[in-house]
Amino acid sequence: MKDSASGLICPKCEQPLTANGKQWQCPDRHSYDTAKQGYINLLLVNQKKSKSPGDDLEMVKARTAFLDSGIYEPISDALNAMVNRGPVLDIGCGEGYYTQRLQQQKPEYAITGLDISRDAIKEACRRTKDIRWLVASGARPPVSGRSIKTIISLFTPLMPQGLDHALADDGEIITVNTGPQHLMQLREVIYDEVKAESFSPVPKMADAGFIAVDEQKLTYEVTVPGGDPLVALFNMTPHRWKVSPERAEKLQTIDSLALEIDVVLHRFRRQKDS
Repeated sequence: MKDSASGLICPKCEQPLTANGKQWQCPDRHSYDTAKQGYINLLLVNQKKSKSPGDDLEMVKARTAFLDSGIYEPISDALNAMVNRGPVLDIGCGEGYYTQRLQQQKPEYAITGLDISRDAIKEACRRTKDIRWLVASGARPPVSGRSIKTIISLFTPLMPQGLDHALADDGEIITVNTGPQHLMQLREVIYDEVKAESFSPVPKMADAGFIAVDEQKLTYEVTVPGGDPLVALFNMTPHRWKVSPERAEKLQTIDSLALEIDVVLHRFRRQKDS
C-alpha cells in the first residue's frame, strides 16, 4: 500500500501516530489496532451516537450491489475530473466505490477513505488495499494538520468547521449533492406527494470560511431494472428510513423504472481575507 505522506494523529490528543506492527501509538501511549481486514479504527467511544453508528450492513450491501452496476459511473467520472491534487481524503467514503475509482484514475495520489460505519469500511477493504481505510469521525478527521490537498464528500452532510485543520493552505473541498429532480420517479412511487427538493452546501460552507469557486451540474436518465436492482437503490437512500414496508414492496412489482439522475458538484476554497 502507498503510505500517505499526510500521516495520522491520535483522535484523543492529536499527537502523531506511529506504526508498530499492526498497532498505532502516539507519544502518550494511546494505541489503536489495524483490523485483520486492513483498516485502522480511530473512532472513540464518545464519538459514537449508537453502538454501531453509520450505515448498517444491509444498507452497505445494497449500496455495493447498486453502485457496482455502473449506473452512477458518470457521477464518479465527473468527480474524478475535478480532483487535481493529492493527498486526498474521502469523508464518508462508505463502501469505497467512488474512492476506489478515484484511486484507479489517479494512482499517483495517496488516498485515504474515512467513514464512521465499520460495516462500510470492512466492505471497502475488500475493494482494494491501495487505499488507507479509516473508521473515524468526519467531524474532525484524525490526520495531520494542513496535510490534505483535496477533501471530497459525496452525499454526506459535512461539518466543515472540523475540516479546516486538515486542509492544506491551498487545498480544496469538493462536494457532490443531489439536485431537485434526483430520483424523482422513484419518489413518486413511494410517496403520495413529492416536491422538488435539493440541498446546497454553499451557505454552510460560507459560514465556515469556504467559498464556492466552481459549480457543475450533472443530469442524465437511466433505466433501472425492477426487483433487486431497484430495491437496492431504494435501500441505499435515506428514503429507506421514511417509507413503510408496504410502500417499499411496490418496487418489487415494477418491471423497470426510468429515473432522472440530478446532482451538483461544488469546489470550495478558503475565503481569502479582504
